[in-house]
Amino acid sequence: MRLTLITNVQPSDSPLSQPTRLWHSSQRRRPESASWPEALQPKSLCVHLNFHGIALLTFKSAAAPVTLPPQTLAWSRGIKTATRTTTRDRHECLTLVFPDVWLAENLRDLFTQLPETSRLLVSKTQSAIFRLGRSLNEQDLTWARSLMASHLCDAARLLLDKARLTDFLLRELFATDSHSTTAAVNLISRAERAAHDRVERVKAHLIKHLDESHELETLASSVGCSPHYLSRTFTQVTGTPLMLWIRRARIDRAADLIATGRCNVSEAALEVGYRSFSHFSRAFQLEKGVPPSKWITHLAKTRLPQKKPPH
Repeated sequence: MRLTLITNVQPSDSPLSQPTRLWHSSQRRRPESASWPEALQPKSLCVHLNFHGIALLTFKSAAAPVTLPPQTLAWSRGIKTATRTTTRDRHECLTLVFPDVWLAENLRDLFTQLPETSRLLVSKTQSAIFRLGRSLNEQDLTWARSLMASHLCDAARLLLDKARLTDFLLRELFATDSHSTTAAVNLISRAERAAHDRVERVKAHLIKHLDESHELETLASSVGCSPHYLSRTFTQVTGTPLMLWIRRARIDRAADLIATGRCNVSEAALEVGYRSFSHFSRAFQLEKGVPPSKWITHLAKTRLPQKKPPH
């Protein structure tokens, strides 16, 4: 799932008063951290559609950074710093920004009708929020493409963007309770911060060693907790069971290796720890919807066309 950069809307120095969208696309580079200024939106609720790559976010009230994984929708408020991680993967994320002043004015009559978890998101009572939501899908890609490909004049585009972003926000807010795997990170609770730190340490280890086999007992021992506790808290924090998360991380890495031409399909399977090609192909089909042999063709079909220069 990938978008091609059409326009790069730079963050404004002045506070926003209307919903807006900010597209971030980092160039693939040597492993190093790179800033992500579009994520720093004070006095606003942000919805991140993180299509590709991994980002690290820090908050004033949390000692440890939190991770924004690929192909994930996430909510945030009060981000202090935001960087893409030290990988060669390209980071592509569409951030929707909803200023607090706009939320207060436009959701006032709807506030009591929202699910409880959604009321916490739109309320200004919590200065720092990070909530991992659902996985992104092809419908999200299509929606983002249509949003980014607007050829209207500025005034018409702003009006249409406001309507589309408002519609998207309301649909997600009222659907929050239906996402039973949604994982909220409470940036105030010390116990939850400790649990989140353990999960982040496990994830960092797994990302560095995707080609190795991993046992739950060994991973739990490395972060000083029981296997049952790690399994439960990993699902709560990430919204995904541990073994499924490992599979997705492996397939994401393999998909990138195939797409960039660094490995053929067989090499990519070995690079991420699959010794059986049939198991790899089956896992790839489950995660990406197409077999690995057709991944490059699939990307070509879903990639946005480049704008032609004027004659």
